[in-house]
Amino acid sequence: MENIENISKKNLEKAFEIIVELNIKEIWENLDSACNLVGSVSTGLLMNHLDIDFHTYSDDFSIEKSFKAMAQIAQNNKVKKVTYRNLLEAEDMCLEWHLYYEETPDRIWTIDIMHIKNESPYAGVVERVTEKVKSVLTDKLKQTILKIKWECHQQKEAAHGIAIYQAVIGEGIETFEDFKIWNNNKKEAGISLWEPDVEIGKLN
Repeated sequence: MENIENISKKNLEKAFEIIVELNIKEIWENLDSACNLVGSVSTGLLMNHLDIDFHTYSDDFSIEKSFKAMAQIAQNNKVKKVTYRNLLEAEDMCLEWHLYYEETPDRIWTIDIMHIKNESPYAGVVERVTEKVKSVLTDKLKQTILKIKWECHQQKEAAHGIAIYQAVIGEGIETFEDFKIWNNNKKEAGISLWEPDVEIGKLN
């Protein structure tokens, strides 16, 4: 079996190739919008789940602008499917996009783009958590997180990345077996509010 860290590295390299190929950041920026890479690609903790996450913001927010950005990104023939949800009247206050990029028939990437209103209570939250996770990562923590992600995939254990980060970074969990017990016993929340206990001003 190929080394877990090598698999993660190769997937990360491909993720950044896809981001460049689809011109995602430039398309949003040309529409006077901020486009922030968040999640496992940004933290370097991508494992088996082929997923790329962006949060975008526009001062002159509009549904039309969101569709315009997606229309440009979806011109690439490898984008085989696009889904959309309007959550502007929900607590999230965002437009939720999912693009499905076919690297090969058995390697389909999901690109999640959340177009978030500036007044959303979640505006900037995931960016802050992403930076905090990056700031506290050590080689050992990274290895533990990747191994648990790998085992979750192999054992078909459903788990969000943020839950694994909380278990390993926040709770000191070191094995898949202990994570599975912790994950099954924790209270479910629609959107995780956990973040590493580190002050923003001390990230660097």
